[in-house]
Amino acid sequence: MNVFNSIQKYLEKKEQNAEVSAPEGFCPNCWGHQEYGGDFFEAMRVEEIDLLNIEEKKGWIQAYAEKNLLGIQLQKKDQGLVCSTCNIAL
Repeated sequence: MNVFNSIQKYLEKKEQNAEVSAPEGFCPNCWGHQEYGGDFFEAMRVEEIDLLNIEEKKGWIQAYAEKNLLGIQLQKKDQGLVCSTCNIAL
């Protein structure tokens, strides 16, 4: 799944008050513990992004994710999905 779709699904679940720890494909440990989630939501607030205009801001979200979130994207390895930042295997 690409980064934009993963983040969009995460935001939809979050808006429905569903319990989600991190966008699919990202390390839940790093997302919460290192406050990537808080930084991401603050950046979205500043850019005035919500589910009503998310498609219009797709390029901004992809650029932000490439710059700030790809380090915590899970990678497929022999032991399963592994975070390159904290080395946790899921």
